[in-house]
Amino acid sequence: MSEKINVLELPIEKQFMKRLVKPDTWILNGFVEDCAAPHPHVVIGDKYAAVVDTTDLPYNVREYVEKCVTDKPLIVLCSHSHGDHTANNYQFEGCPVYCTQICWEEMQASRKNPRPGMEAWATPLNYEPTIIKGGDIIDLGGRQLEVIDFNGCHSASSVAYLDLKYGCLFTGDEFEGGQVLVGGAASKLNSVEFYRDNLVKLRDTVAGRATCICPPHNGSPLDPQTLDNMIENCERIMSGIPGMEDVSSMSYGRNPQSYHNLPFTRDPDEINDGMARLERGKGTALRSEWKGTSIVYNRNRVFLKDLDLS
Repeated sequence: MSEKINVLELPIEKQFMKRLVKPDTWILNGFVEDCAAPHPHVVIGDKYAAVVDTTDLPYNVREYVEKCVTDKPLIVLCSHSHGDHTANNYQFEGCPVYCTQICWEEMQASRKNPRPGMEAWATPLNYEPTIIKGGDIIDLGGRQLEVIDFNGCHSASSVAYLDLKYGCLFTGDEFEGGQVLVGGAASKLNSVEFYRDNLVKLRDTVAGRATCICPPHNGSPLDPQTLDNMIENCERIMSGIPGMEDVSSMSYGRNPQSYHNLPFTRDPDEINDGMARLERGKGTALRSEWKGTSIVYNRNRVFLKDLDLS
């Protein structure tokens, strides 16, 4: 049996694969055994290049971008605060970091008190961010990104970024190809109905402008038609069609500490994902699949009226 290769011992240019999404728009796939690991996008303008979600890939993302992707000065854009999307921000010391106020507050809190098993995400906050809000424009030089407020259903800190030149929509975890997790206990506004309303607002905001959707997990790019498909998925749930009780997903059981412990395995008794940890044992988590979309939700949080908004 052949010995496994330690990717960290390879030259930096062999630790990633880059794929072209649109002109001057790349997604970086790190060679890790965890298929659910998020992947950064690099958006290149005439003056600057933006790294959308530095992620928690166990390699030097900045070194790879500067050596193999672009020589433009870099900025960092955060889609939301979760550690698997922001842990590598520290690698970009001296580069501007853009995020919402709540994203910054949540990053500070999570670094001080990381969840058990997530200590690898408690990386240094060696920067002062530039605070953004919906409607702001980030100019890369000949290429602008519009900040779109997402009313956070997966995360209260979420925003999307719309590339006004080529129509790429960077959605973070609020919309992606494998599953969207909206049923955890962290937010009071995470019902299926609230998520459906968010998607309708997003669809109307980007109508005629978005040519592709670029999520960091489970495949990029996606066709904008998948927005309509996910809205239909939500409406099916709201009409009384239940999801499946088997909510196994690529994300459940992830642990950033395990990247270098090969072979990578998932112990069902050691669940680190917040949605699974909080809901699986209660029998409340369901998974609904429809036309290539998937949503994991709490069966008791389908409508806004189901929530305690006090």
